[in-house]
Amino acid sequence: MEPILRLQDVSVNFSGLQALTKVTFNSHAGEVRAVIGPNGAGKTTLFNAISGYVGSTEGTIYFKGMPIHGLSPHEISIKGVRRTFQNGGLFPELTALENVLAGLHVQIDSSFLGIVMGLGEAREAEREGIARARRLLDLMDLGAIADQPVKDLSGGQQRMVEIVRTLATEPPLLLLDEPVVGLSPPMRDRMMEIIRRLAGEEGIGIMLIEHVIDLVMSGSDVIVVLSSGEVIAEGTPDEIRQNREVLEAYLGHA
Repeated sequence: MEPILRLQDVSVNFSGLQALTKVTFNSHAGEVRAVIGPNGAGKTTLFNAISGYVGSTEGTIYFKGMPIHGLSPHEISIKGVRRTFQNGGLFPELTALENVLAGLHVQIDSSFLGIVMGLGEAREAEREGIARARRLLDLMDLGAIADQPVKDLSGGQQRMVEIVRTLATEPPLLLLDEPVVGLSPPMRDRMMEIIRRLAGEEGIGIMLIEHVIDLVMSGSDVIVVLSSGEVIAEGTPDEIRQNREVLEAYLGHA
């Protein structure tokens, strides 16, 4: 099966500091691929390179068989690579529902003029968008707070809203940067259940950076381990558990 994302010898250099060195791997639709490693290993830099926020100094990045290295973040997002960030990015004065709709605006088939003038097609498109947003909020057990301002929600709820907003665009590839940060243990488990469902039932390719190792081991199909900007291991959770180099570099023992 053709990979949805293919990285070949991707390197990133910041003024002489080698952040990534010849990173190579493939990611497939319907797969949950975790990226782990100690602090400073290059995990967020890797996501930034894939999504266009930093340029690679060497190597190639292909999405659906087409090169995306060198494109802007907006261009890459339009092609279907969407991501979340550690620090959110929600509109605090808007409700949870309105934040999700803000993420949907590029997909809602209506013009601004049509919405203002109340044209029938525009109204129908808006209704469909609202219905989709509410369905996703319900999926994440957020239906009860859909009409509350984001600023009044807990940190965990805000995190869930941000992920719903990203999912609303139905991306073929989703990059999640620490998706369970700030969540309670039950919400962490719920989040991983939803991630597994999105990959398995919806066929979304999901890559995630996560430090909660038990969730990574239980919820991932494949794990990539970075250390000092290099891939030191790639394999199933069972393979990674038994990898001596990973135990030494990441877990601190062999």
